[in-house]
Amino acid sequence: MVASSGGPDSTALLRSLHRLREDFRLTLHVAHLNHDFRGAEADHDAAFVQRLADGLGLPCSIDKQDPIAYQRERGVSSFEQAAREMRYSFLAAVAASNGATAVALGHTADDQAETVLLHLLRGSGLHGLRGMAEVAEWPWPEPRPGPLLFRPLLTINKADTASYCRSLGQPYRQDSGNYMWRFTRNKVRLDLIPRLARDYNPRVRDALTRLSRVATEEVDYIESELARHWPTLASEYEGVVRLSAPELLALHPALQRHALRRAYTWVAGDARRLGESHLEAMLSLLISRHGGRTLDLPRGVRARLDCDTLTLASHAELPGLLPELPGEHAVRLPRNPGEKLDIPVGGWLVSMQVMVASSGGIEEDLASTKFSARLNLNALGEVATLRARRPGDRFQPSGMTGTRKLQDFYTDAKIPREQRDRIPLLVCDNGIAWVAGHRVADWAVSEAGREALSITITPCDGSPEEGTA
Repeated sequence: MVASSGGPDSTALLRSLHRLREDFRLTLHVAHLNHDFRGAEADHDAAFVQRLADGLGLPCSIDKQDPIAYQRERGVSSFEQAAREMRYSFLAAVAASNGATAVALGHTADDQAETVLLHLLRGSGLHGLRGMAEVAEWPWPEPRPGPLLFRPLLTINKADTASYCRSLGQPYRQDSGNYMWRFTRNKVRLDLIPRLARDYNPRVRDALTRLSRVATEEVDYIESELARHWPTLASEYEGVVRLSAPELLALHPALQRHALRRAYTWVAGDARRLGESHLEAMLSLLISRHGGRTLDLPRGVRARLDCDTLTLASHAELPGLLPELPGEHAVRLPRNPGEKLDIPVGGWLVSMQVMVASSGGIEEDLASTKFSARLNLNALGEVATLRARRPGDRFQPSGMTGTRKLQDFYTDAKIPREQRDRIPLLVCDNGIAWVAGHRVADWAVSEAGREALSITITPCDGSPEEGTA
């Protein structure tokens, strides 16, 4: 799919791809979005693109959308950013409906220089200095894997695209929006870069594009180094990323920032609106070692430091800490059918009832994500102990024939480090009968037709009942 505005860059791109289509077996589809803020001029641009596509015998998708309404509905502060998001959303939809594997864009070396300079002015890190890639994954909103972004003109100047169109006798449109002083990119293109070229470096555009190439190579190297550390540094699951604070702080500062950026991207889907100031704030939180502190990041992402773990998740998905369970607490178990007991233990309320198990409890307990279970009453005895883990604890998870270290069970179950000392354990003479919220011991699984102990442990301080594994 070829994105066409009707200007010289995208027109040159479309004509060149059309001439190469047989050599490279290309199937082309033209797409144009009327941004609907330049009135009749924008309508004329759309009509021009339609005529161009028709003349080349190519299918064409054209739509009209309001960037101001898009900006207001989504709370985007920048009009330019809102227009860009709206445009990419349109292109993603057209690409999906037509089965396009790539979307070709007419960005040139001049656009690359402007992009790098804009990122530099905004205080970007190394990622921003890369500018645009010739081939890149779709940024948003298309979930990966989506179509590829293809920018074959990144080494070509704008003057070259206009010259190419003239050599073909191909007219093109001029967008008056490119001269509106309200847009920051236009100020950089029309004022700042000409000043730098006149007063400091006549080849400033070449210098900026060279900086982009160098930054790209260095980011690629750093990312490959980070990939070696990632398996031991981070765990990712269900929209949550957890980073080991000691391991992260042991890395080189450059790797630290890249790791935080990768974690944020994994949660948010991309790194839009994540600035160096946010990375610095996360590093400061790590260095402070103030457990329980949280940090609000762009686009609804929150970071929280607990003990030696930095957790990144959306506000809705960031799990709360479980109540602490200091010491050991004897719990009398009910023995008679229908008997109920509610016992407060530390920050927890233990609710128990004797009932007849209607089916085996293995599948239910294996799939359980709440702090409730059904246990074999006869295997428990009359008194149990509720406590947190201790060094050397071993456990026989349901479905296994032998015991294993509780620490290993926690690791395999991806239970967050900061939660492990807070998970209640129901302990009997036979050992750990239940790791609350996660697994029943094999010897404590209820049997169909036999009396079972239905037990629920609820945080008393308003913490969520859901498990966090």
